[in-house]
Amino acid sequence: MKYFEEYIDTGEVKAETLVSQMEIPEDFGLRWNGIFFRNYSDDLMNVKEEDNKTVIELSRDGIFQLLPEGLFFDENHLKKKNKGYDFKKEQTEIEKLKKSMMSFFNPFDAHYFDLNIGMEKVLNNISQGGNSLFIKAFESELEINTDNEYILKLKKILPFASYLRGNLTLLIDILKNIFSVEKIEIRKIKPLFLRFIVHKGGLTKEEFLSMDEKSSAFFDFFSQWFLPVEIEYDYKIKSYKDTFKLGNTLILDYNTYL
Repeated sequence: MKYFEEYIDTGEVKAETLVSQMEIPEDFGLRWNGIFFRNYSDDLMNVKEEDNKTVIELSRDGIFQLLPEGLFFDENHLKKKNKGYDFKKEQTEIEKLKKSMMSFFNPFDAHYFDLNIGMEKVLNNISQGGNSLFIKAFESELEINTDNEYILKLKKILPFASYLRGNLTLLIDILKNIFSVEKIEIRKIKPLFLRFIVHKGGLTKEEFLSMDEKSSAFFDFFSQWFLPVEIEYDYKIKSYKDTFKLGNTLILDYNTYL
């Protein structure tokens, strides 16, 4: 694509996507050069100035190109009629008529293009919000505890749940990031029963109870979206690195064992 005097490689990006990101006056002109140019040109062929007006050229068929030629021209019009037939003059007249017809249909083509530009801008606004649109859709269908810090983090990847479900290797990495820990362990207790062990050291009694309460709600939500339906589970919060010393915080089944 030629953007004024600069050549830009736009690949297969459609014209509406590019124009919606450009600083172009709203009263720009539009020229549909025909699908033939698509063989060697981008969708957006050119952005240039003509008669103090920005003109956008597309390698697309407009309404004129899509309609049968017989609606506008006689197929035998350019055939030699007599010895004094002025072919060049007739060709000039046909080109003039063709431009007139294209000018007639241009407002309709431009309106359709403007509608596509509007849609592209809406999509741009949605994309800037990340997954918020999908998250709102999920929240409207489900009662999600949005005060739970772990669920808040997990919600961001809900649109990809179908790709992640059952992939334990990848889910371990996701859980590490959610709980901000270095180690997450998954143990197979029996067929179709998994135990998730969150290795988190240095917790006080209050911190442990708070994390345990949040984790209970989190793993219910996690299993619903990211574990196969036939899998049962439980979870544990453990601190295997803390050494047993009298006087230290002792919490049964966390850093203390009988």
